Amino acid sequence: MIRLFPLLFISILALSIFQCQSNTSISTDLEEKNFFDLRAFFEAEIVRLQEENPKIKKEIEINGKKEQKTQEGVDFEKELAIFIRSDINKPAWVDKYGVDSIMSSDDLIRVDYIALDSTLKTRLLSVEFEDAMVNKVTITNKTASPLIQSKQQLTFEPNKGYQIANQQDLSLSDDSQLRIIATFER
Repeated sequence: MIRLFPLLFISILALSIFQCQSNTSISTDLEEKNFFDLRAFFEAEIVRLQEENPKIKKEIEINGKKEQKTQEGVDFEKELAIFIRSDINKPAWVDKYGVDSIMSSDDLIRVDYIALDSTLKTRLLSVEFEDAMVNKVTITNKTASPLIQSKQQLTFEPNKGYQIANQQDLSLSDDSQLRIIATFER
């Protein structure tokens, strides 16, 4: 009986830990989103684009120098990760964004999430709808430190492509500008 006690104790402890982890994952999955679920939208777009597997025609401009290329077999998870990193659905940010929406009749046309706190990276998340489907996502990110100020403009249109514009103002070296226009080709 004495030897069974440690085994019984470890079994009960393991079961209780598993139960706690199981409950945590369920509550995370069912957690209500306060804003547009950017992460879920882009995860669905990644799956859709990987299934469709379109070519991407890219125009890349770095500090005024342009280059064009066409890519096949694109890893959309990597391509669209920059958009997912702008997700504003964090419990601590519930009261950090103002919401403004435009309606036409009973249809939602656009919803804007505007940062109320100037320290937040994502300053604006704008989602446009057409026939109750996302037609366009626009994101403005800003970061600042004593050495660098960065502004990033991201635009995604599900059936067209995406744009990334990044401007960095550096105090110790030359400023930097990057612009990518990616068009889906079917």
